[in-house]
Amino acid sequence: MFNYDNQNGWPNKLGHYQSPIDLSSTDSINYDDNLAISSDMYYQLTEEINDGNTIRLLGHGNATIFNRKFTFQQLHFHLPSEHTIDGKTHPLEIHLVHTNEIGQTVVVAIMVNKGNSNPDIQSIINHFNNNVEQPVNISTNQWIPSLAKGFHYLGSLTTPPLTEGVEWLVITNAAITVSESQLQWFHNNFKHNNRKTQPLFERKVELYK
Repeated sequence: MFNYDNQNGWPNKLGHYQSPIDLSSTDSINYDDNLAISSDMYYQLTEEINDGNTIRLLGHGNATIFNRKFTFQQLHFHLPSEHTIDGKTHPLEIHLVHTNEIGQTVVVAIMVNKGNSNPDIQSIINHFNNNVEQPVNISTNQWIPSLAKGFHYLGSLTTPPLTEGVEWLVITNAAITVSESQLQWFHNNFKHNNRKTQPLFERKVELYK
């Protein structure tokens, strides 16, 4: 487990490409286009794990991201969001971690707003067992929009070892919402698990809108 109340004690000697960051809609390089992501194979979650800091779900799925093929590895939640947009925090951020054959890592982050209860998230909550890994059969086909909008930049993992060279797509127009009762469940079981935003330094951030 990571102590989110002592983040300054996390080891970090990796440089100036750390995540998360505050994403600016005015200071980014703007493109009148969609984020280049498409699902080649539907995401199917098959195993649910309590890792102490969050719920982590394993499964399968493939995507093409900026014309490169990636395989889905795992999904997890951060409460509240780790990235901020123009200084604004979202109540929940979902990370879908992908890798490819040459060792590149892309994290697709979904910024979730408060709204109606989401049945997929509720199914994840219902299957949760504090001590035992649970088999699940949950589809997340609707979580990534077919015409995704949002930010693209180069950063790092947001938990130790905080490895850099991680590519980020932060989706801002997902239809998925989370209810107050679902948020409260996450608060009751995991409290906060968001890393503080890191300095941008000289990085280029792209906004697809």
